[in-house]
Amino acid sequence: MSKDGSESAVSWSPKLVRPLRSRAVFLLAFTAFFLVSAGWALALPANGTNDEDEHIIRAYGAASGQLYSAPAAAARGGGAWYDVPRSLLPVNADCTYRWELPASCLQRPPDDPSRTEVGTAAGRYNPLYYVPVGLPMVISPNMAGIILGRLISAGMVAGLLAASATIAVRRRSPLLLAAVLVAATPNVLNLAGSINPSGLELAAGVLTWTALLTLVRARAGELGDRWTSQLLLAAGIGAATLVSIRTLGPLLLGLTVLACMAAARPGRTRELRQRRDFRLVGIAVSVAGLFGVGWTLFSGVLDNPPAEPTPRHLSFGEKLSYVVGDRLTQWVAQVVGRFSYGEVQAPNGMLVAWYALALLIIVPTLLFATWRQACVILGVAAVSVALLVGFEVLYYQQIGWAQQSRYILPFGVGALLFAGSLRRWEHRFGEVATRRFVLLCGSVAALMHLWALAVVMTRFQVGQREKALGALHGTWLPAVGPQLPLLTAALGGLLLVALVLLTRSPRPGSAAAFTVGLDALVPGRRQPETVSTAGNPVKVDQREE
Repeated sequence: MSKDGSESAVSWSPKLVRPLRSRAVFLLAFTAFFLVSAGWALALPANGTNDEDEHIIRAYGAASGQLYSAPAAAARGGGAWYDVPRSLLPVNADCTYRWELPASCLQRPPDDPSRTEVGTAAGRYNPLYYVPVGLPMVISPNMAGIILGRLISAGMVAGLLAASATIAVRRRSPLLLAAVLVAATPNVLNLAGSINPSGLELAAGVLTWTALLTLVRARAGELGDRWTSQLLLAAGIGAATLVSIRTLGPLLLGLTVLACMAAARPGRTRELRQRRDFRLVGIAVSVAGLFGVGWTLFSGVLDNPPAEPTPRHLSFGEKLSYVVGDRLTQWVAQVVGRFSYGEVQAPNGMLVAWYALALLIIVPTLLFATWRQACVILGVAAVSVALLVGFEVLYYQQIGWAQQSRYILPFGVGALLFAGSLRRWEHRFGEVATRRFVLLCGSVAALMHLWALAVVMTRFQVGQREKALGALHGTWLPAVGPQLPLLTAALGGLLLVALVLLTRSPRPGSAAAFTVGLDALVPGRRQPETVSTAGNPVKVDQREE
């Protein structure tokens, strides 16, 4: 360890972080995350995730030009009305979760493209997410359009997660890549492969944290000018997405920025503020934030109708006791895998395995971290829990027990990502242990994604009471058959493992000829740039930043 407390790094070979290879890493990561999410998109029936039918109506309305509809008591005492085709959704889209039946209970929607006025509880939500995912439904207002909309949603989420993984590789931080893989839980990719803005919000949180942490934790001279600009752009994309598409976005982004400032190296935030591109990104994010806040105030989305039936009166102590005794365990399960409308939970073994990976990143880092670093990690976790408890107690009388951990996860995931961004773990355990652990994370993630998909497919094809996996048969089957979703998710999982394997340090000279041969194809090669480190000029190769 150096005198200033910085950690020596276990890193990938510089040959793996040149611009061309970074593009290859992005494409590989994008394909992996997209295929896993596409497995969910192909496998689920209409309304196969929480409130998807509400979001489908909102998506069609936004994409067909109905960006805004006056607040009304349209659904659950709130929401708004939209004109949608009768052919878009089954007549009884809620039969699967209401009676916990297989999806064969769904009545086929009429083959009637004429519009009818339908209420949705999501009717006042910001239209930014809904326009792109709703376009296929305008063209094909049936299950095919819904699946295509899901795939567009999966693509947007995969793009943000792939950018996060690419940053980890270019930063030469294997443990940060492991943290990104663990952060992309089965629940996140399930939401990504459905019509629901929560998946995009979660991915935006991951990208914002990853880019900001890389910026504020960089040592002097570690990042070149071009790489810093790219990181600022990535942080801006994540932040603008986070701050605009959901009501809590501005609060979550503000907390994320405060946490990253607390984690920053001395003087680093001042250096960034002096950059012109930092100010430009800040202006763009501010505009997105103003639009998000303006829409929230204008649309009336905060006007929550009373819950029906009215929840019985509870004292503050009774509310807190129920939250600690029951709601906390539900929130823990929701982070990894609580699917459909909450009636399908991932097996306990999956929950234990996933949290074990997360704790194996966080706990050793806490043991080896400075007090300030440990306070940031524990503070992010504590504030996340406090927000959920506070919202649950505050809004109980209006909407009942309705808070879910995904609401604050875009901020809460920072505890895992910050732990992964520190090099304490890598320094103490060494290169071999780090490589093996990252490979373990990729392999376990691949298996768990496929297992979770099979569990949920069994629930919709056979029924909620089926204990054994039955994802290849049932009274209801996906339109493309049960094999294709499973194979798609399995291929995505294999590519996640390949992502880890292909970004490990190669043998000396193993890729030299291949890399040199492709260098000529990369446009815009620059001469090594001279930067100053502690007053001494140092040459930094732009290709290796």
